[in-house]
Amino acid sequence: MFDLFLAELLILLMIFSVSVRIFFTKNARIDATAILAPVSFIFSLLIFYIWGIDPVILLLCILSLFTFLINARSLARLSARLVVDYYNIRFVIPSILIALISLGILVILIIFHPVRYLPQDFGVKRSKTLLTGNLTSGYQVRKTLFEKSKITGTLYEYAQETEDDTTMQSEPKSVILFVPKCTANVTNYEPYFLLLAQKGYRIITADFYASQPARYGNVLDTRFFRRSCSMFLSLFRKDDFAAINDADVKIAMMGYNALSRLALAQYGSETKLFFIVDGISIDLLNELTAQFPENAMGFFAINRVAEYQTSGYGFLEQTDPLAAYFFNLKRDSSFFIPRYVAGKTTESIEQTKKLAAPVEIIKTATEPVEATQES
Repeated sequence: MFDLFLAELLILLMIFSVSVRIFFTKNARIDATAILAPVSFIFSLLIFYIWGIDPVILLLCILSLFTFLINARSLARLSARLVVDYYNIRFVIPSILIALISLGILVILIIFHPVRYLPQDFGVKRSKTLLTGNLTSGYQVRKTLFEKSKITGTLYEYAQETEDDTTMQSEPKSVILFVPKCTANVTNYEPYFLLLAQKGYRIITADFYASQPARYGNVLDTRFFRRSCSMFLSLFRKDDFAAINDADVKIAMMGYNALSRLALAQYGSETKLFFIVDGISIDLLNELTAQFPENAMGFFAINRVAEYQTSGYGFLEQTDPLAAYFFNLKRDSSFFIPRYVAGKTTESIEQTKKLAAPVEIIKTATEPVEATQES
């Protein structure tokens, strides 16, 4: 998420630079700075494509488009290599407004910027794999980047840097599985995954964004709009979100099934699976574990940890402080809540392992003792 913050800063810097050049007309010159207008618009479209829409990205797309449009004549003069020595009032006023708006967005970004962290800071390695398929027919790993299959998901794995896949495959272990609901992406839970991986666990999680099965039945189901639209409905139109949530829970359960099969295919049929969920009922969890009777170790519902106040949205205090503001929460660089929830999860996993371990029966051998008489 910090990469998105840096990309947004870059776009704002370009928009601000192209807007304030109206104050630097002392010497006649070719207006080369105007080229930043279309560049900022292209960059805003790129971050929309990579991260999807959110309030800040939407503002940047609109602002950069408006900047591009009012600088169209400047771009024409630049292409003709004409010298500019003044700007008329019809151009100056919109430029000043854009500069002020960009400064306002910059202040918001700085106040609510996400916490900067790297997996290496936790001694953890993170891998990403592109997926193809859907929840109905199943997902498969894309073998090459340029194959013809459509990208419909991203698989994430978190593990200690000292652990390699060879060890994992030769010595069957347990893996932790998690699938986010429509109000969050994997990255919104990443601090929690890093802290679990730091303790020696391997976490496998995924963002599934195939069009089927559908929640909304339109473009809002795509990865570009799904999270932001779902968050808006859940916060401000709860009645409309209720129907979507019912469908989303069912889709999440299908996601756990698909993720489990991916994990078993990658690490072997004897791999033990531990499910972490956020806002899913016990009945559905029992149905999920029943589908993998030989592999399911148990499950842990992080929404049952009282201190975790953003159930369904992830750990917003680190990954999205602007969204955390609507929950009366502040940016937290100490990772207190994800660290606490990771500790509770660890306790649950270790307790599950103890219960699953066979009971050792210790037999005490008794030897006959010869009685001796004193003569």
